[in-house]
Amino acid sequence: MSDAAGYAYLHGRTSVLAAQLLSPLQLENLIQLPLGQETEVLLAAGITDFHPGETAISPRTREQRLITILLDELLVLTRAVTSGERDFLIYWAYRFELSNLKTLLRGKLNGQDAATIREEFVDMGSFARLPLETLLRTEDVAEVLRQLEEGTAFADLARQVRRIFEERHEPFALDAAIDRQYFAGLAKRARSIKGGASGPLRKLVGGIIDRLNLVWLLRYRLAYGLSPAETYYLLIPSSYRLSRQVLQALSQLNSFEEIMAQLPAPFSKWLAQANNTTQVTYILERESWRLAESVLRRSAFNLARAFAYLLLRERDLRRVRAAIKGKRLKLAPELIREAAGITAAPS
Repeated sequence: MSDAAGYAYLHGRTSVLAAQLLSPLQLENLIQLPLGQETEVLLAAGITDFHPGETAISPRTREQRLITILLDELLVLTRAVTSGERDFLIYWAYRFELSNLKTLLRGKLNGQDAATIREEFVDMGSFARLPLETLLRTEDVAEVLRQLEEGTAFADLARQVRRIFEERHEPFALDAAIDRQYFAGLAKRARSIKGGASGPLRKLVGGIIDRLNLVWLLRYRLAYGLSPAETYYLLIPSSYRLSRQVLQALSQLNSFEEIMAQLPAPFSKWLAQANNTTQVTYILERESWRLAESVLRRSAFNLARAFAYLLLRERDLRRVRAAIKGKRLKLAPELIREAAGITAAPS
């Protein structure tokens, strides 16, 4: 397939998939319909074999179904891009595989047996790279990381994780080290993309990096009580609007109010009404989604548009999960909307 034909295919496939994104009215119907009567809405969104009304299906099985849908669509999109662009998309999928690594490491820390840990793994299908069965047979966290360092695709990540874990033998340190290394790799791959997709792609990834760095800074500094130096070290070593200098200065502050007061534009405007870290997360996620919607509408024939779709698709699948879970728990619609990151019911 020539480059021109490939990008035409990518544009066409992205447009077809984007037609499945949930409208505000569909989301509201999903929240309001009685449990088990959502099939029509779900099918219109390309979500099959979900069966929200069947009590015999576990939440874990439903979660796996949503992840499989996302991975299947990602695989379709990888067929129409160059090798570097394919590497970027596949790398994005590995977030789910790293959740398996986190599950494995936490299980080892907590002394869980292999069967218990295995039940929590995400099935990555053709994207699987971790030798999970081999790692399940290891004795402890140190041996897991040592095996990953020995000639696997996760060697660099394992070395960074081991270094941080040796300093802080705490579960959160493992997660923080994995996430830091992963998103640094994502930013590096985004910078390597050339051509028309490079600008909007870097904006999309940069928005994600900024959001995570600010949320992590608030969490590490205020909730976990880490020192300014420890907090700054655990942030992603990449930046977009929030420069390394700004993040270093914010890490020195001692309260939520102080940090909010020192934020540069546009964060100071976006977060003017935020009162806690959860609200910061929701607001910055919505800004990322707004940018993704703009890229999806205005870009054409490039990787950035496909990536924007994947961000919005994952948002929708999270909202489906939140709606079904909320109805199972008999939560009020306004609480379900809040959990799904929906600001209000459509008028």
